[in-house]
Amino acid sequence: MNTLQKNSFFNRFYSEHSFKGGIDENRFGFAIFRKFHKPNESSYFNSKQRYLYIANPQSLRLILLLLPAWISVALWLYLFLNLLILMVEGESFFWGILVIIPMYSILVLNFTGLFYDRIKYKGAYFDRVNRMVSFTWNISNAEEFDGFGNPTFDWDNIECRIKNEFGALGIMKAFIEIRHKDFERYPNAKLTINASGDTSKPVRCFLEWESIVRHMEQDKPLPDTPEYELYRELDPITKSFDESNGRPKGFWTQFSLEQQREIEEQIFREALKFDWSEAKVQPEITKPWEVWTPDPKRPPKPRGMFTMIMLQLVFCYPE
Repeated sequence: MNTLQKNSFFNRFYSEHSFKGGIDENRFGFAIFRKFHKPNESSYFNSKQRYLYIANPQSLRLILLLLPAWISVALWLYLFLNLLILMVEGESFFWGILVIIPMYSILVLNFTGLFYDRIKYKGAYFDRVNRMVSFTWNISNAEEFDGFGNPTFDWDNIECRIKNEFGALGIMKAFIEIRHKDFERYPNAKLTINASGDTSKPVRCFLEWESIVRHMEQDKPLPDTPEYELYRELDPITKSFDESNGRPKGFWTQFSLEQQREIEEQIFREALKFDWSEAKVQPEITKPWEVWTPDPKRPPKPRGMFTMIMLQLVFCYPE
């Protein structure tokens, strides 16, 4: 395994984000809990200007949270198939199900919404303010804990290594393993991320690690990407930098998700050509509005009321 440096060489940071067309925050639909429920401001989900959270894809709690939603999908599919049979064959039908299933979806939607930002998912989050890294599971020999009760370690004691393993059909896959330097003392203080996808090239691993390193550089503003657009003004250094840099307000909200993905693909193609072995540092793009402009023919598509209601009823998704 190769240990990666805590430095940004490629210096191109980008992660898409759907702004849903700048929808009205007062629009709730069936998500009634939003009218009286105050978000947990201390949660890392609601403080993205401070915390960069990386989930473990095998988180059991995440699976359990999604289970009621998948049950809702199955119920709606069952209802749809029965309505088709009724139309074709004219068999008897229990009409009460037309009330039961929507009520189930609305109850699940509101119940899970109340606890979404209060549930601990398996993963690690990086505290930009205190320069600490926390893991959301028990770690033997851990001596320090953060405000959430998770074992936490100083950023200087965290390292990242690249692992290569053979996947299906003998294809080599690259992973990054973020862990404590003293691995013998803290053997389970690690998080493995499949950052390479289906490619054997470790470029995505480098990009993933650089994004983490850049987030933890508290003397610099947050990277100018769609991911941080809604949180830039909450970080004092970033807010001050944006004002002095003449940054257009809400710049990335003008880009459609389709165009964002094209930009992300463009940056990835540049990363494939970049010579990572020379460790030459290229300048960061601090004025993306001089590089990319929103396509007026492809504006962001706002999520309509009907779409929002369908997401809430079928997938129990608030918005």
